[in-house]
Amino acid sequence: MAVVIQADRAARDQFAGLLRHYAAGLISNDALEDGLPASDDPALHEIFANGVWFLYDDLREYKRIGRDRLEADRRAFVARTLLFLKSDQPYRWPPTTGFRFLPHRIMSIATLGWLGRVWLRRHWRAGAASVWPFFSAEEHAAAKQSPVYLRGS
Repeated sequence: MAVVIQADRAARDQFAGLLRHYAAGLISNDALEDGLPASDDPALHEIFANGVWFLYDDLREYKRIGRDRLEADRRAFVARTLLFLKSDQPYRWPPTTGFRFLPHRIMSIATLGWLGRVWLRRHWRAGAASVWPFFSAEEHAAAKQSPVYLRGS
């Protein structure tokens, strides 16, 4: 059975704030990266490496406004990710980041991506990929019952 690490509430709140400000066009992609909290919470590493990192181009600095505004599907991903970060749900997906996955990455390159595609198909079967970073549709539905940013004062 996988070891579940307790959520780092302060780091998740900091990450959620940065992501929210980035998606709203209040901070740049560089400010997002520079502000990432240091934490042992696996959710932060996995969400950044497998989701947030794909939201921007790090070859230039820009804000998500005007022609650089996030597309609707990416805004939906950000909203779901913020909901997860503000929940106290543990991150239950198998890990994909860290040095122990370096041999896997090398073998994936050596097989022209074949091994990576096979491994990812197996990885995403572990839970409900459509609601990632939540593990199941039930967890996602439960979190939607009390959305942090829509509760009012």
